[in-house]
Amino acid sequence: MRKAIFLSAAVSISILHFTACDGVLAVKPMESKIFTTSETNGSESGAADVGSESTTLPEEIQDETKEIQSGTKEIQGETEEIQVETKEFQGGPEEKEEGIESNGEAGDGPQGVPRLPDTGRQLEDFVPDGWEILDKVELDFNQDGISDYIGVLDVDREEPEGDRILRIYQDYPRILFAIASQETDRYCLDFQDINLIRTRNEGGVFGDPYLPLTAGGTWFTTHAYGGSGWKWSEDSTYTYRDGTWWLTLREATSGYGAFITSYTEDDWEKGVGIRKRRSEFSDLLEFVESEEYDMVYELPLDEPLTLEQAGKRSLRALDRVTDWEVEGIVFPPDVELSEEEVWIPEKAADLGYARYCDEDCVLYTFHTGSDTDGGFYYLARYCWQDKVLSVLAKEESEIGGLELYGNKIYYSTEIRETAAGEMMTEGEEQTAAEESTVGIRLNRMGIDGTRKETIFEYRYQEEGHEMVESRTPYLELIYEISKDEMIVEVYIGDEPHPFYRMKTDGSGQKRIGQMPKE
Repeated sequence: MRKAIFLSAAVSISILHFTACDGVLAVKPMESKIFTTSETNGSESGAADVGSESTTLPEEIQDETKEIQSGTKEIQGETEEIQVETKEFQGGPEEKEEGIESNGEAGDGPQGVPRLPDTGRQLEDFVPDGWEILDKVELDFNQDGISDYIGVLDVDREEPEGDRILRIYQDYPRILFAIASQETDRYCLDFQDINLIRTRNEGGVFGDPYLPLTAGGTWFTTHAYGGSGWKWSEDSTYTYRDGTWWLTLREATSGYGAFITSYTEDDWEKGVGIRKRRSEFSDLLEFVESEEYDMVYELPLDEPLTLEQAGKRSLRALDRVTDWEVEGIVFPPDVELSEEEVWIPEKAADLGYARYCDEDCVLYTFHTGSDTDGGFYYLARYCWQDKVLSVLAKEESEIGGLELYGNKIYYSTEIRETAAGEMMTEGEEQTAAEESTVGIRLNRMGIDGTRKETIFEYRYQEEGHEMVESRTPYLELIYEISKDEMIVEVYIGDEPHPFYRMKTDGSGQKRIGQMPKE
């Protein structure tokens, strides 16, 4: 099973309100042929090529799965009732006038998520009808000697069903918010965000991943824990300085039960990130009690993110988006592709092909054709501000590892070649052998799709490996960029995989170790 990678990512469409709002950068679209959706009225096309991983669950989890499956028919029988309640909760025109819908100043969000009141006399005044306080902590972040509050709101839709409670909105966002004291008898809304707290349904087989907030002085920390046999945890600390909340510490783990295979710590107070990795295909029973890791390294950190940016750079925030309007599509001159073949960003996000997002844009991939009749892979960018979709790159192999850093887009592709003189024999006929994967490369290009270059490549046989049954094992590039440096891991199936450190242009490349250790 592949390692879980915890990366900071982001999105621009949160229901987010601050007393002071950050600006949004505009990116000039490519000057090329442009089609508007109103002119063409195109439709979605293309079949999803979604891979899946299978794992053997522990017996107790399998039992829980059977129980969940056995209750499916009963829950399906209640669908009509749930749909009726959903319509009632989303509200009509009168509720919108009262501010029950999302705040247009902060961007549209899931219908029915409210904009919280700007002021109130107590914490409960900031809880809209149909919502409840899931959690709260008391602190004095504005340092005026009066208690302030950080809270989490959950939709309050519990319906009695015999001896159990039916929770309707499993995927509904939770609202993280803060209120600050203005006077001895009044509070003002400092922020609200729907991207930083996981929903009840985002914990995997484990269930609701939510863990209580902790706080002290001018900081608070969110916590989450989930998974199945393989578990993960996330802890993020935000600190209030000069009227702004900053992400100052983040920790994340993943592993099998108590056996941690990946530990990540980003400490922006020190400006240093720590990474600890160990092999997932080691003998777990032998290493469960061990504190030894195969790879331990540090990397300098970029400037800290604000709380707003952290929310917008969370990939799960894409699940909260309801407005994916596309006002135009831009094609580069060398790409012959009809608008009907282009995946709109909503489709890419729903199928898991949206791999990067921030406050300005989303990067995603899509493909044409199928595994049997060829086709190509494409990289696209969708900008929140002008709602323009730009097709940036065309490749013959699958595109992975999307990242935008320093006005450069990074992505990986396979190296596919046919060995010279290699032939395939079928009966008495000989035909040229098909291309096969011989390695993997890391590319980068300008944000407009120009100036493409390869900055790193790894060829399986040239690195001293012997191919088994004339086939290269599964290859993937896992990389991280920070402070103009890159750490690149070449994942090679169940074989030891190396790590490299280099500059963002690929220079200064140095191998720093491998998993498992040599």
